[in-house]
Amino acid sequence: MSDSAILSMAGAGRDPDPCSACTIRHSSLCGALSSEEIRDLSAIARRKVLDAGQPHVMEGDLSGDFANVTQGVAKMVCGAEDGRSQIVGLLFPSDFIAGALGDRDPTTARHSIEAITELQLCIFPRRQFEEVLHEHPSLEFKLLKRTLDELQLAREWMVLLGRKTAEERVASFLVHVSQKMENLGCQGRTSFDLPLSRTEIADYIGLTLETVSRQITRLRKDGVIAFEGSKRVISLDRQELEKRAGF
Repeated sequence: MSDSAILSMAGAGRDPDPCSACTIRHSSLCGALSSEEIRDLSAIARRKVLDAGQPHVMEGDLSGDFANVTQGVAKMVCGAEDGRSQIVGLLFPSDFIAGALGDRDPTTARHSIEAITELQLCIFPRRQFEEVLHEHPSLEFKLLKRTLDELQLAREWMVLLGRKTAEERVASFLVHVSQKMENLGCQGRTSFDLPLSRTEIADYIGLTLETVSRQITRLRKDGVIAFEGSKRVISLDRQELEKRAGF
């Protein structure tokens, strides 16, 4: 697939209830919705599929649509004036991508969103999404609550970057990914796949590649983690990993 594919979920021949087969329905925003709210969201939804490395949106592009990540992992990247880029967040299945609410026209995206693995998104066009919010005020409250929860997580990540040691940052990243996978019911406490390369991990947690490699090697030698191949992490001592993360 050389380009992104957008598949309509409406029209003749479609599943009358496509949301019922969604693997992340109960862990995403949709999990807090009534059957009527689900029905109205389903009516405007379309599916978008991206190959690894493809962008969903680029920094500076017009961006107004909303989306749920239904499969795969994506990274959010911000550019600096000197041309360098910084990974500022990861998006896992059930995470919500917010567009521009209430603006007359779509605003420009403040960061790029790029697929790390094959990525599937459930897209909600902005104007239609706002109409659904108008029809269902309780949905707007649920969206606000989810946004505030994500803001709290962002604040906690700022503390990680500002105050934790190199070992604590690497261990915290591993625990974070493990918890995300565990919450989704795929992999989790005993083993999980790393979504990022070591270079990307270093970028994400504000360390050098050499420091990340050194800390991972130390965790392996101490019997806290092991690897199957280059990506799959085996958690040999989860309690010790959380201790080293400073939890």
